[in-house]
Amino acid sequence: MPEERKSLLDRIRHFTPSWFAVTMGTGVVGILIYNLPYGNDKARHLVSLAFLILNSVLFAAFTLISALRYIIFPGIWSLMIREPTQSLFLSCFPMSLSTVISASISLSLHRDIPGLIPFLWILWWINVMLSMLSGIGLPYLMITRHKLQWEHHNATWLLPVVPNIVCASCGGVFTNALIDSDPYKAKLTVATSLMILAMGLCTSIMIATTYVFRLFAHGFPSAGLVVSLLIPLGPCGQGGYALLLLSNHLATLSSSLGIDGAFYGKVFIVLGASGALTLWSIGLWFGIIATIGLVEAAIRYRIPFRINYWGTIFPTGVYSLLTMQLGHNLDVSFFRIIGTIFSTITGLLWLGIAIKTCYHTFEGSIFHAPCLDDTPNTRPWRKHSPEDTQVELTQVNGGQQL
Repeated sequence: MPEERKSLLDRIRHFTPSWFAVTMGTGVVGILIYNLPYGNDKARHLVSLAFLILNSVLFAAFTLISALRYIIFPGIWSLMIREPTQSLFLSCFPMSLSTVISASISLSLHRDIPGLIPFLWILWWINVMLSMLSGIGLPYLMITRHKLQWEHHNATWLLPVVPNIVCASCGGVFTNALIDSDPYKAKLTVATSLMILAMGLCTSIMIATTYVFRLFAHGFPSAGLVVSLLIPLGPCGQGGYALLLLSNHLATLSSSLGIDGAFYGKVFIVLGASGALTLWSIGLWFGIIATIGLVEAAIRYRIPFRINYWGTIFPTGVYSLLTMQLGHNLDVSFFRIIGTIFSTITGLLWLGIAIKTCYHTFEGSIFHAPCLDDTPNTRPWRKHSPEDTQVELTQVNGGQQL
């Protein structure tokens, strides 16, 4: 018999943080369209604006549903935060917010919209704090609360530290709106962005290194997590993009720093381009390995469709963005063409996953919270007793499926 369709309350109960990967993917597609090196500027801006509106509506709706989930079912928060995989997707919230801010800034450049820039600047600082909370708080949970096993190590371990990188690149985009009108705020934004970029990139490199060793020792992850193979493209692509933006801003601001602006400006640009090209090359290696692995997995067995499919779009999107930005900064047509091809693939991937998500959202099967698999239905508006919570945590601790 077909599974009974989930009620609205059940869908709220099973609305996991991984849904924010939808807004990440939608946001990055809009940003890609805005940055395409070819096509009509007005048409690209209109389509990008449509994606920004869609992404903002989705982000607001998902935030509201998430709030309702933890208000109506208070016991779920403690279960979710101790689930070793699902809890890591809390980091998708600040990354989603970064896509909204970045697109808003890009589309508002050279347009006089009263109060927009100050509002977005405050929002960016809030996102800096959320990103740092993710980059420090979630790894602390992994160390102290999660019972992790080496063979279950997967690329989702990168998720908590990536928001710092995404927020740094958002700061680089934001500086475009500040560098002429308010140099002091521009310097503060660049300095903060460099700080969180260093924090995010260094920790990402350390985690990615252990992840590669895990692949050598245990092979690719299980069917439910095999789509996570593309996640390492995220820090590579977004980190390289941030380096290009921030190094250019440093070059522009260097003359006001009491140093030889002409000389050190060129140094900053060369260092940024070198670092970005290095990250692009590392990302290419990860991308080829992941693509071959996904194709082989799809041939050998059926990969179940889940909300984690959306985790493939943002990494490929930001890697495409880095590729196009390299073409712009280095004035090399190869990167422009390849970046456009990558962007087209990302857009088609978004369209296919979006259509399938709409179908499974309608029939309800996509709403599934692994931390609730072994627990009875949580009663609405009822907090668990300490004994109930302890039993449930014992049941779900160590679960690794997504």
